[in-house]
Amino acid sequence: MYLAGAKDLKLDAKARLTLPADFRKEFDAQVRLIPMPEAIYGFTPEGFAAWMEGIFSREYKASHPNWRHTQLALNGRCQMVEIDSAGRIALGKVDEQARKNLGIDREVVVVGSGERFEIWNSDAWKELNASVTDEDLTEVMSSLDF
Repeated sequence: MYLAGAKDLKLDAKARLTLPADFRKEFDAQVRLIPMPEAIYGFTPEGFAAWMEGIFSREYKASHPNWRHTQLALNGRCQMVEIDSAGRIALGKVDEQARKNLGIDREVVVVGSGERFEIWNSDAWKELNASVTDEDLTEVMSSLDF
């Protein structure tokens, strides 16, 4: 699975988000949602487990004596959410203060980010996207060896 693209969406009055069909087909019936500093990340259950394993590598554990506390905090912030028959996920299950801090209230952008999707406040996404110049893209592409 590799999710890509960005979709402008709106939450309904119950803070539900209808996942884009091309994203939804990559998930069975559940999504793991975790609020992060810039956006809410959405993973398959297996994708979340792999992400956590990647973060908490042997090297990380060796250099961070409180790694277990961080691991528990991330697990505690993660919510398993069902995808309903209309393809919606209930963002209301994500910590309300975290959603408020992120500005996830009505207009959002769902962005494919490889093995996950990210739910961004629409204005924050526009600002981030505008900060990437054509020169930045050219630099990245010129460093690739095809």
